[in-house]
Amino acid sequence: MTRHTLLATTLLLLLPFSLLAQPLPRGDASSAGIQAEALQTAAEELKSEVKEKKIAGGMHMVLRHGKVVHFAIEGVADIEDNRPLKADAILRIYSMSKPITSVAAMKLWEEGKFKLDDPVAKYIPAFKQCQVLVMEDDTHKLVAPERPIIVRDLFRHTAGYTYGTGMPEAFGKHYQKEQMLYTDRGMFPPMMTIAEAADRLARIPLLHQPGASFTYGLNVDLLGRLIEIWSEIPLDDYLQKAVFEPLGMIDTGFSVPADKADRFVSCHGSKDGKLIVVDKAEQSPYLQKPAFLSGGGGLVSTMEDYARFCQALVNLGELDGRRVLAESTLRKMYTNQLSPASSDSFRFGLGFAIQDISLGREDSERTAIAYRWGGYANTAFQVVPSEGMAQVFMRQLVPSNHRVARKLFPIVYQGTE
Repeated sequence: MTRHTLLATTLLLLLPFSLLAQPLPRGDASSAGIQAEALQTAAEELKSEVKEKKIAGGMHMVLRHGKVVHFAIEGVADIEDNRPLKADAILRIYSMSKPITSVAAMKLWEEGKFKLDDPVAKYIPAFKQCQVLVMEDDTHKLVAPERPIIVRDLFRHTAGYTYGTGMPEAFGKHYQKEQMLYTDRGMFPPMMTIAEAADRLARIPLLHQPGASFTYGLNVDLLGRLIEIWSEIPLDDYLQKAVFEPLGMIDTGFSVPADKADRFVSCHGSKDGKLIVVDKAEQSPYLQKPAFLSGGGGLVSTMEDYARFCQALVNLGELDGRRVLAESTLRKMYTNQLSPASSDSFRFGLGFAIQDISLGREDSERTAIAYRWGGYANTAFQVVPSEGMAQVFMRQLVPSNHRVARKLFPIVYQGTE
């Protein structure tokens, strides 16, 4: 080895893995056991959604056995200037941040930084004073919780916290008083740090007794604050260290850097049945680092980055020889954490919803388990580890209904052999 070769090799070894990561390998659908006809149908459905102006643009990726076997992209990143939607577009993933934050937290669990049944008050003393608001007919009263909120409650959304909207006035007024509401169509988080938010959340009464029911809300934002306490570094730095860097997620974070701003997609809404821009990419608050590092809904990402995360989930914690979680830990996260009394038939693990899916045609149909979630701007993903399979859908329109993903994903599953 020459001196120059040795120097070059040394420099490469010093670079962060994320800068060396290669795009996910591409493969052929038929050799991966997915019928080309099904993928073509899915692609045509996406094209139709754009052509009929039901959506501004969208992209759909399918992975099987470690390779990208389908990637369709249609439409524009902004309906006002007709800027085309590109494969490297940066998008708001909102609640698809939650599985990332959950994985990061479980890495600290592996290191013995906490136990799942630890009281949250062990780490944030303000939660020793939390109360439950009980409503009876037209009256309400505050009572002490029957047990403390535990860390497990945050992963599985059983603490009793909501997002403060769509609730009786008796509950909603507390979120308003503490300024713990997302603003501007629900697109932007409270204007404070997550340390301050945690203390304010402790003063808001719970909707129900801890553990009694699945209630979607600010739970994972509180988990993000606990990550800061356990790791002793800011949440964005820990996510970079624990998840983004080892998985090669080079475009994921809480804001869009100036040198990548031209790749950011505008967010759309609707008015009088027509699409409108509600967060212009060039003027978006996402161009600046927020005070509120929302582990529950604050990240931006790309299709490639999130597909890398999904592939690591399919691989039970590993990608490109880099392991972010032990296989046993991820299997624990994939285990239902809700009791029948708290959730009816809905199942949720430590950061993921759990869903039975059907694969193949009627004459050869079989079932598998998918782990999934979605985001407020209509992003969605599902991973099926038993099939070596993942699907990701991205678009930018609020509020969420996940109509397109719910149409595309089953088409692909039906064509899976």
